[in-house]
Amino acid sequence: MRHKLKHFVATHTFHSTKSKKDFFSLVKHRKINSDWFKNETIEMKQKFFKLLKDRGLVIDDNIQGKDSDDYALLLQLFIGRGEFFFCHWYAIDEQTILDRLSVTSGEKFFITMATPVDGPKIYVDKLLTYMKKLK
Repeated sequence: MRHKLKHFVATHTFHSTKSKKDFFSLVKHRKINSDWFKNETIEMKQKFFKLLKDRGLVIDDNIQGKDSDDYALLLQLFIGRGEFFFCHWYAIDEQTILDRLSVTSGEKFFITMATPVDGPKIYVDKLLTYMKKLK
């Protein structure tokens, strides 16, 4: 069964200054994109697909050939020094994002609210002007 994915901006607010410190201590080694993306363990994948099955979004227990990103894909992170940060997701719904975060224990550090948004827009005329300048 194929699900229609939508764009979301998730706002993650840390529970406390300590949870923020603990989170950044846990992820301090993540310096480049590949450190943040595509690092799901088999245990995380199994837990995520069990949550999807419990919600009736998948039928069987076989996770072979299935990709978590087909249900909730993290596209971009916006992390600063504040008490919150943002992520851009492409997902079925808010709950699927929360499920994906729960298998990484994200809820230990922050609470998340995902808001549906329109997909990214590109100002093509402006982009073409810049591309011509690069030639």
